[in-house]
Amino acid sequence: MTLQQLGYLVALDTHRQFGLAAEKSCVSQPALSVQVQKLEEELGVLLFDRTQRRIEPTAVGAQVIAQARRVLREAQQLREVVQAAKGEVVGELRLGVISTLAPYLVPRFLVGLTTAYPQLRVHIEELRSEEIMRRLKDYRLDVGLLVTPLDDPLLHELPLLDEPFLVLASENHMLAALDAIRPADLPSAGLWLMQEGHCFRNQVLNLCGRSTAPGAVAYESGSIETLKELVRHQDGYTLVPELAVLDEVDTNPLLKRFVAPAPVREVSLVVHHSFVRTALLTALRELILASVPERLRAGKAGEKVRWR
Repeated sequence: MTLQQLGYLVALDTHRQFGLAAEKSCVSQPALSVQVQKLEEELGVLLFDRTQRRIEPTAVGAQVIAQARRVLREAQQLREVVQAAKGEVVGELRLGVISTLAPYLVPRFLVGLTTAYPQLRVHIEELRSEEIMRRLKDYRLDVGLLVTPLDDPLLHELPLLDEPFLVLASENHMLAALDAIRPADLPSAGLWLMQEGHCFRNQVLNLCGRSTAPGAVAYESGSIETLKELVRHQDGYTLVPELAVLDEVDTNPLLKRFVAPAPVREVSLVVHHSFVRTALLTALRELILASVPERLRAGKAGEKVRWR
């Protein structure tokens, strides 16, 4: 049994296709297949059911794969301990980011990260919060960039931002006439929402403190940009995080701030408690903070809105 075989095993579980698993492992499909088969022969069990169109782990295979992930993570941590001791920012960074944050924050720091640390290979995925948490806990991600608190004992949170919520109203909406808004001012009708499963949707509903009333059109979006366009071209209103409207927050009269203490979403870097690459985490934190206005930094005035 070798670490290479365990790596192929985990790749096959992740992608559930021999061809794709081989491609991601930078090896030929026959070579990966042979190594997985050798591992099955050594253990004396069938690890994957190959009779279906999409291969699936057997019951014992799922247990072996879970242990293989832990073994590979421990082996990787041996290298990371040495890198941390040297203060090196090298190797691979697998970063998961929620979709309501990625387009507004990642472009601000990504070039700086790759320029400052050319030996760092960066792989970024847009994922929902629950999926980021799962992947952090089974070591498929190194770092998550998402909204906290999570209240998960396996995960460590490093707060970065307290990002205010703002109201974006259509020109003829009652909210457009207000200078500043209180949560109690938000009507239940006319609110455009994210799809279920997005933490931002949960925060908006928690902030409103009530359920929403259905309108003539039911459109639940997966994009803040779509919500903004619906408000501009239809009717009603929506809530947006400040980073999504940073370029127009001081010039658009239809963007409204809440009265103090303004509701905010806490944005954090999140890692597994066993994470040891402190130099990487510090570098990432500093680059992110340098890329946004100081008023958004965690610890400023605001009232945190939870999503779970």
